[in-house]
Amino acid sequence: KGEKGFKKCVACHSIDEGGKNKTGPNLWNIMNRGVAQGEGYKYSKGLKNWAEENPEWTPELMDAWLANSKKLVKGTKMAYKQKKQDKRADIIAYLQKMGEAE
Repeated sequence: KGEKGFKKCVACHSIDEGGKNKTGPNLWNIMNRGVAQGEGYKYSKGLKNWAEENPEWTPELMDAWLANSKKLVKGTKMAYKQKKQDKRADIIAYLQKMGEAE
């Protein structure tokens, strides 16, 4: 379900190991790296400042981010919102899986 839900995200994000940044950063291993820590991506000033107080992605933090990133972080580039909690949970489970050691 999460992979299906993530299909809307691929317009701006790749999620392959070693994948390229697009409009948004590559999301491979996003749940195991720090906020605004994707290699080679220029994050907004607002997200970098927010990351000082929220250094690690947790499922709860990612849930709030996916629900309304613009409300959470003023000046973020991300415009996508997922209003349905169950769909956010599916996407978060998928993000957690994409970066686990095989």
